[in-house]
Amino acid sequence: PPPPPSFLTNRRRPAQRSSAPAMAPHTSDGTPPKLSTASAPSGSGVVRAGHLLRLVYAAFLLYCFGCALWKAYDIRLNAIKEYGMVIHEFDPWFNYRATEYLYYNGWQRFCTWFDYKSWYPLGRPVGSTIYPGLQVTAVFLKNRIVPHLSLNDVCCTMPAWFGAAASAFVG
Repeated sequence: PPPPPSFLTNRRRPAQRSSAPAMAPHTSDGTPPKLSTASAPSGSGVVRAGHLLRLVYAAFLLYCFGCALWKAYDIRLNAIKEYGMVIHEFDPWFNYRATEYLYYNGWQRFCTWFDYKSWYPLGRPVGSTIYPGLQVTAVFLKNRIVPHLSLNDVCCTMPAWFGAAASAFVG
């Protein structure tokens, strides 16, 4: 049969364990040799290189992960970069109005709010017909995390923040 390929024969094989107990090397007078602190034991360079390689690999993965998060954030900010902090379409505008009502009037009045501007001419009982997670989150962010931003800016940039967070948890 032909010899095996060279990439198979040049592999390092694990050290064979002998059945005899391992004996510590001794000098001629029976005392153990003294290790020099100037030179590391043999093979430690391989260990250090392995640790360095793992560290470089982890840094590379962290860099790629950060780039992916930044790209997810940047993509969601495309409309804001092009048109400014403007709420587009009808549903986000209603959500902004509901958030504004919650911000200025509080939770109790929000739960009993009847909005005459939506579903014209009938109106809508907002507190009992929506899921208020978006509004509560926006008001929390405005009050606690970014009080220097306007409520409009918080509502415009929230999709970018949560898009990057979703990319981090899913990716």
